[in-house]
Amino acid sequence: MSKRKFSLLRRRAEFNTHYTILDIGTEFVKALIVKREDDKGIVIGAARVRQQLTDMHGGAVADIQSVIDNCDRALTEAEDMCEVVPGQAVMGIAGEQVRGFSTTMTLPRPQPQARITQSDLAAGLQAVQRRALKEAVRQMSHELGVAEVNVKLVHSTITSVRIDGYAVSNPIDFQGNVVDITVFNTFAPLHHIGALQTVAQELDLEVVATVAEPYALARGCNTEDIEERGAIFIDVGGGTTDVALVRNGGIEATRMFALGGRSFTKRLAGELQISMGEAERYKLSHGDGRLVAEQGALARQALTPTAEVLAQGVALTLEELAGDQPLPATICLAGGGAALPEVAEQLRALDWAETLPMAHAPSVRVLGPEDVQRVFDSTGLLVGPQDVTPMGLAHHAISIEDEADQPLGGLMRRVLKTMKV
Repeated sequence: MSKRKFSLLRRRAEFNTHYTILDIGTEFVKALIVKREDDKGIVIGAARVRQQLTDMHGGAVADIQSVIDNCDRALTEAEDMCEVVPGQAVMGIAGEQVRGFSTTMTLPRPQPQARITQSDLAAGLQAVQRRALKEAVRQMSHELGVAEVNVKLVHSTITSVRIDGYAVSNPIDFQGNVVDITVFNTFAPLHHIGALQTVAQELDLEVVATVAEPYALARGCNTEDIEERGAIFIDVGGGTTDVALVRNGGIEATRMFALGGRSFTKRLAGELQISMGEAERYKLSHGDGRLVAEQGALARQALTPTAEVLAQGVALTLEELAGDQPLPATICLAGGGAALPEVAEQLRALDWAETLPMAHAPSVRVLGPEDVQRVFDSTGLLVGPQDVTPMGLAHHAISIEDEADQPLGGLMRRVLKTMKV
């Protein structure tokens, strides 16, 4: 019996208050152990293990066994730090084939004087989910160039319910002519979900939630100001850049494209004629501001073209997501790539107002662990933008119990179980 299993059996009393957070990234597997205290989460264990170049592709698992080994090392290190093995796990999912978007359905009521029942809402939610699934299949089939792709639902949340234009938190027993229901769904291809499920099974993890990482990032860093004005969250990871649009009080859409920190490393290696390992160290030192002036100038010259391409990719993604409504004027950066000053510089340099529905160029700021609401680090190891996304997943973990107490959350779970999606 492995060390992790033995520890797990010894500490069952701590299952309900502790969570394992697993962020399987292209460059690193990051594991956190989080203890819930009232409405807060305290990170009591943290570890990260570097992945090999062939372990991941486009943000998705490419070598299942190697990823399992990396995850096991990261989890064991984090668990040893705090001598706790939680019984519940939250896993992040990312990658260029993951799609998240909001779907709104307007449901006229033939008898507006009748009170709204759970059956009415359940029928409406089923209609929303059928439409969302159809749209996810259409999008992914078009992008992959196949007739049809097997798509699975990752995560689903009701973000808005309005009765005759009036926002309500629980529409049961209200009266009205029209009900508008908005649901945010995340979908991914079956092979992507299946690989993560295999990883979890091999590690004996009881996964209580799998959540899109840009969604967790945006929710975890949500503030009253962002709630009111909206924001664009950008997570520059090792293999992909994830974009989340928060607008009109909720998360509206997420998209990912295949350009991230590894592209910057390859660019440095080629320009400076050094190995990938040396280029990675050079890049990290540049992001931390530890290079001398001459070396920093070489890094800036090499990295700026890739940062410019990344900024253009963000602009194209936002053009797709914008629709006919104005985009928020705040960009929040996270992920290891956000530490490179060229990324923020090139985002600021774009002529946003010329190509997108923006009155002026947005403000750009780099997030840190302190920006994640209600999650606090006691290890001293979470210090930069690369740690914000796993802390966002931790925020999602401590919010699960709150959502379970919400009447609409329970209704959605029953609807999804009935639909078997």
